[in-house]
Amino acid sequence: MRWVYRGLIAFVVLVVLAIGYRAWRQHENEVALAIDTPNGVEEASFLGIGGIDQWVQIRGENRDNPVILFVHGGPGSSETPLSSLFRPWEKYFTVVMWDQRCAGKTFARNGAESCKALSIAGAAHDGEVLASYLRRRLRTDKIAVLGHSWGTMVGLRMVKDRPDLFRAYVGTGQVVSIAQKETEIYARTMARLRAARDEAGIAALRKAGPPPYRSFRALMVERGLSARTDIPSERDLMTDMIPVGAFAPGWSPWDVYEFFQASGYAEAATFDADASYDARALGPKFAMPIFIVEGAADNITPADLAKPYLDSLDAPHKEFIVIPGAGHSAVLTKPDAFLEILRTRVRPILR
Repeated sequence: MRWVYRGLIAFVVLVVLAIGYRAWRQHENEVALAIDTPNGVEEASFLGIGGIDQWVQIRGENRDNPVILFVHGGPGSSETPLSSLFRPWEKYFTVVMWDQRCAGKTFARNGAESCKALSIAGAAHDGEVLASYLRRRLRTDKIAVLGHSWGTMVGLRMVKDRPDLFRAYVGTGQVVSIAQKETEIYARTMARLRAARDEAGIAALRKAGPPPYRSFRALMVERGLSARTDIPSERDLMTDMIPVGAFAPGWSPWDVYEFFQASGYAEAATFDADASYDARALGPKFAMPIFIVEGAADNITPADLAKPYLDSLDAPHKEFIVIPGAGHSAVLTKPDAFLEILRTRVRPILR
């Protein structure tokens, strides 16, 4: 029994030390990320949007800079805890990170029940409400939407519905047609597994069967097998990003726990409806510049599917840019290269 008590005490000590170490690292990061320029902005709070409290973070060294409204992927996968990756961006832009319904701190505040109302149209409307708030709060109309993955589905709808609120759209991991891309992804995953002579992977993919998938779990079988032959930055994305998010200032252990719970509820709420998504249904005409920035090795939303879509659009300005050595999450794995594109291609249009 004595050893049980000693083990329990040791466990408690380790937990206390871990919590203390995390608090220390968070404080260090808070100091390092602080904005102290005369005209800077550093705000984070819940805003009443769509009938619930939604978490919004606004950061930048100069309020007069144009705004990047980041629309995260998933659904349900907040990228706000990773915003330290974008600290260099804040010299040139005011960067707004937004935890959508059923994601991040918004999920932690409102719970699973709030996820039932999640949809592309609903999220887009919430984003439009947020944009209106930003125009008033920051006294600017220089706002660009940056959508990542699922965020491209939401962001594209935002700029289509309310072109008066935005100056440009930037998509990365651009979703065009769910049905088309999933068919292509399945075939390409099988081809890569065969090239790698991964017999176990081939058998597992055959057993899972081709799309359309009946559930998110079936989809994730393909995603897991695809990851076996993905580039290292994508294959190791979760491992690489955990240290960044774990020490994000202002994120409690409960927030982190809820962060990981959110995506399951978000996928359950949207999976069936999103299966028929096709960006082409929005029509080809857009009233603002459209930029699509793709990782050359994107195996989730392949660049060669996004390029013809952009070519088909009628917009005052269009650019298709590929980042070498990057995959689906190029905005996270190559933030400096992404910033160079934003700074040299997008920012001049917004000024």
